[in-house]
Amino acid sequence: MGGPTIDEVTTTAFFLILGAALLHAAWNLVVKGSEDRLASMWAVATAGGLVNLPVLAVIGFPEREVWGWLALSAVLHVAYGYTLAGTYDRVDLSSAYPIARGTAPLIVTVIGVLFLDDTISLVGVIGIVLVAGSLALIGLRHVPKNVGWPILTGLVIAAYTVSDGAGVRAGDESVRYIGALFVMHSLLFTLILGATRKSLASLGEALRRSPVRLLLGGAASAGAYLLVMIAARSTPLGLVAGLRETSAGFGVLAGYFILHEKVTRHHALAVLVAIAGSTLIALS
Repeated sequence: MGGPTIDEVTTTAFFLILGAALLHAAWNLVVKGSEDRLASMWAVATAGGLVNLPVLAVIGFPEREVWGWLALSAVLHVAYGYTLAGTYDRVDLSSAYPIARGTAPLIVTVIGVLFLDDTISLVGVIGIVLVAGSLALIGLRHVPKNVGWPILTGLVIAAYTVSDGAGVRAGDESVRYIGALFVMHSLLFTLILGATRKSLASLGEALRRSPVRLLLGGAASAGAYLLVMIAARSTPLGLVAGLRETSAGFGVLAGYFILHEKVTRHHALAVLVAIAGSTLIALS
């Protein structure tokens, strides 16, 4: 039996992914606005794990068929934590976020069609190209120093999106998968960071400095990804990735209004093109 087709992209999936995009931009703002970004990434991951512990206690661990995908994804999400923290240490949010998020959808689309039996219409492909291209151009028009970091982050995003998309499709539902993923991710992140960081005190300090903000960031991270993976069970991954990357538009706005970064008319135009692309995806 073939995978999901473009006809299965529903209004519900569209708004699920846009809601996830807003939540995703919110927790990225938390990390970018912190003093120690790697510690903040760990804290957000840990908060997400803590939020999901009672979920697993109630509904149980996912079935054996998804364990391999969970293990792979946990490693990829830790890699994402390191690359995103490294990116935000070197590049402004309003440039880094669009580059990282804009490079992923096309890669995910190709892999989804070749290996996961996804089917996407020409209109959907045009929408994905518009979203990815316009968002990448926000950052690449004036190529920032250390541009390799957000590009590397985009590659990791593509890898875990495909892994998790395959994982949730291999199981019965998304909630247990995401709950287990966030718990495993936080445990693995803690072990690796504890083994490689000279002082664990800085991790505790990151939590003590702003516990409510980081807890909310962890909840937003978990909630955003759950919404995405619910949509991914019945929607081609390329479309999910394309719509999700509209979060870069929220990131640009946050960079301008909250972090007071420079945002040009070119940024605004590119975001409008991305919105047009997302509309094509939804209507295709």
